[in-house]
Amino acid sequence: MKAIKLTLTAGIVAVAIIAAIDVSAQSTMNHGAGHEHMNHDAMPGQGSGAADVDAKINSVDVDGGMLNVTHGPVEALGWPSMTMDLPVTRRVDLSTVKPGDDVTLSLKQGRDKQFRVIGISPK
Repeated sequence: MKAIKLTLTAGIVAVAIIAAIDVSAQSTMNHGAGHEHMNHDAMPGQGSGAADVDAKINSVDVDGGMLNVTHGPVEALGWPSMTMDLPVTRRVDLSTVKPGDDVTLSLKQGRDKQFRVIGISPK
């Protein structure tokens, strides 16, 4: 009986040590360094949930309702400069833009915490 208690205690201690090491390793990882190409749902440090963003369009997916854009820092949302995919709402007419266009995007965060393009205007 004493051996079973000792084995059980050793097992619990081992699990606790492994869990502590895993948490420590995850906290020191550099997730997404550079932010070269990201899809942003809810990012830490986001501000108001809406912003206008100057961007260059890299690609347009009319059927999928998606833009790939490169933009500078978005202070209002706490975003660094990056290239990212952004979904658009149904009311946005993607036939008016093409790759290479410099535009201002109006972004809004939905109830699902994902940002979407709700408007596009030429720069």
